[in-house]
Amino acid sequence: MPNPPSKPAKINRLRIGVNVVLQTIIVVVIVLLINYLGFNRYRRWDLSGYNKYALSELTKKLLKSLKKEVKIYVFFSPTSQSSGSELYYDLQNLLKEYEFAGKRKVQIETIDPYRNLTRTRELQVKYNFGADENLVILDYQNRKKILRVADMAEYDPPGMFSETPQVRAFRGEQIITSALVELTEERETRIGFITGHGEPGLEEGSLLSRFKEFVERQNIKLEPLILANLEKIPADYAAVILAGPKYDLGDRDLSLLRNYWNEQGRIFILLDPKVKTPRLNQFLNGFGIRAEPDLIVTQFKTGVEEQSVTLDVYAQFLPETTFLRALSQATGFFPGGTSSLSVDESKIAQEGLTMTKALTPAAPDYWGDKDDILDSQKTPTYAQGIDLPPPLYFGIALEKGAIKDARVQLHSSSRMIILGNADFLRNEALRESPPDVDFILMCVNWLADREQLIAIAPKTTRTFTLNLSNAQMNEIVLLTVAGIPLLIALLGLGVWSLRRR
Repeated sequence: MPNPPSKPAKINRLRIGVNVVLQTIIVVVIVLLINYLGFNRYRRWDLSGYNKYALSELTKKLLKSLKKEVKIYVFFSPTSQSSGSELYYDLQNLLKEYEFAGKRKVQIETIDPYRNLTRTRELQVKYNFGADENLVILDYQNRKKILRVADMAEYDPPGMFSETPQVRAFRGEQIITSALVELTEERETRIGFITGHGEPGLEEGSLLSRFKEFVERQNIKLEPLILANLEKIPADYAAVILAGPKYDLGDRDLSLLRNYWNEQGRIFILLDPKVKTPRLNQFLNGFGIRAEPDLIVTQFKTGVEEQSVTLDVYAQFLPETTFLRALSQATGFFPGGTSSLSVDESKIAQEGLTMTKALTPAAPDYWGDKDDILDSQKTPTYAQGIDLPPPLYFGIALEKGAIKDARVQLHSSSRMIILGNADFLRNEALRESPPDVDFILMCVNWLADREQLIAIAPKTTRTFTLNLSNAQMNEIVLLTVAGIPLLIALLGLGVWSLRRR
């Protein structure tokens, strides 16, 4: 007798329901975790050409140090025809990087004056500006800074058939971060620029006007300083600069500098090797630094068998000088004449100084020529036993009484930078070499105890060109005219043969 069919097992609906609820909760939690990680733990890469919008490390440090929120208003229309309108997308992309690096402490609002008339009027009343320019307004703790977008680029002169100037370099980060420094610092830093010995002036249109402009964008005021009028160099100067004197300093001037150094002063000395300054050289000897009576030169070919000599020095920034490590992969340009500097280790130890070498020629074929090559008609060559062989150094940083703990930021030491070149400060040299701009600003900020602040050169606009040889062009023509059609024909033949089977 067959067994009766068994009853089907009872379905535990409560168990199934709890299972479904738990699975749903797990899925929701996973989705929330994925969204949380996506919003808070994501990585970004700059894929723009030449890292055009990548912020410098110094700008990132400044943004991380913000104590309060910064509001940035972009008063700009993409349809505007006013000055600087071609920078709209560059500015927008750059400010996105500021917003990301600021970690919610940077709030950006873009206002189109032609579409949002109400908001435009509110800002005009609050910040008192006109509506005929593209502007960026920074507001930090009720302190404001209004920047013209047109000032955020360097332009080439218009061409013969074009009235529109072309953008040579975009300096938006340089100007915006400099403005943030000015808003966040409680006081303006002052630096004395020594005059009265034939040094170039700082007035508008002078040879050093570009240098002055870059320095003052760091919220630093450069003030002419005539030593003959002083009994003592004011202690409230963050540093003093002596740049390329044409005449030697007097004993009284050097005594003022020595006293300023002894009182934890900061001194930046740039030598002009084309003039003789024996008393200034003797002053440097007292710190263990000797300005050699030479000019750093190298030979280069001008023809098949012809060679010439250049006084222009391409330099490497040495990472042993800590504040220059960011430039260790860059090449500086120092034209016009450079003298090498020798170091007396025993004298430096006797004075209790910390010394680091900052600059050296980027190639090993430079030498220090001691002949009077400026007045000589013959091409100089290296004279063994007379001229100075490599390695040569023409930038030295000295410090006395430094506190080793990097977390302590006090004006508690004397600092000095000596360079064997002064011509690189001139307008045309700084325009040709952006790393030199970074270098001079890093030096100034180090002297003024502002290492954490900025030294940002403009981002040069580059045009990508693809240079192909005739052989490469022939290969491309052969590939496109014959190779690709032949490949398609072979594929068609293969498909036809498979269908015939």
